[in-house]
Amino acid sequence: MASLKQQERKNPGSTENYSIFIHEGGLVVKNLITEEEKIQAYYLRHRIFAQELGWVPQAENALETDSYDDYAIPLGVFDGNNRMLAHIRLVSAGYPFMIEKDFNLLVSSEHIIKHEFDTGETSRICVAPEARPGMVSGNFGIHRISMFLYKGVYHWCLKNNIRYIYTVVEHKVWRLLRAAGFPCKLIGEPQVMPDGAKACAVIMDWREFETLNVEKRPDMLRWFIQYQSAYTEQQQKQPGAYLQHQASF
Repeated sequence: MASLKQQERKNPGSTENYSIFIHEGGLVVKNLITEEEKIQAYYLRHRIFAQELGWVPQAENALETDSYDDYAIPLGVFDGNNRMLAHIRLVSAGYPFMIEKDFNLLVSSEHIIKHEFDTGETSRICVAPEARPGMVSGNFGIHRISMFLYKGVYHWCLKNNIRYIYTVVEHKVWRLLRAAGFPCKLIGEPQVMPDGAKACAVIMDWREFETLNVEKRPDMLRWFIQYQSAYTEQQQKQPGAYLQHQASF
């Protein structure tokens, strides 16, 4: 019999998206629902991508938005005062990916962008400058705010049957992600962008992430797959494959 978690997950190809809400160490990572939360995300993005990095033009209203926001699924990390500390957005395969339109020069002609139901894209990943030194204390160690954000992405993907994730990152960030246990694979040669940043397009397989870290980083993986809800404060059951991983720790 399928586990409760498996029964809760949506059917492949469904247009319905399940939300996440993970409470840990006084912080929360969740889907952005209210207009106020989304405004916080646009403001943070403007701080990072317009003011700090200069990758997009500055706006008079100090909000950074684009056409992908019309159908993207935004997530954020919030503190106890509901202030956003970090943000990321996801686009499912039923919609155009930023990687194939805005960053197609980073993708090798030999790589065909996947648009199956199990594939998505992340973009506009950012952490507030004042939150970058911050940590979240979990049951299996202390982790950076960015890792808590990625944990949220993992659980959103798990609930929504997303296995593969595309993204574009700076080359140095790609190296850091791989060192942290994320098996991001290049799908083209890194390129120097007009602003001087060296960027690369990558794809990652969450099942490979689990297999890799079950031996190399077991404590990190234990923390990553643990779902703590503010409503239950209990670890939720994981699908069978993840229970097998837990048994091998």
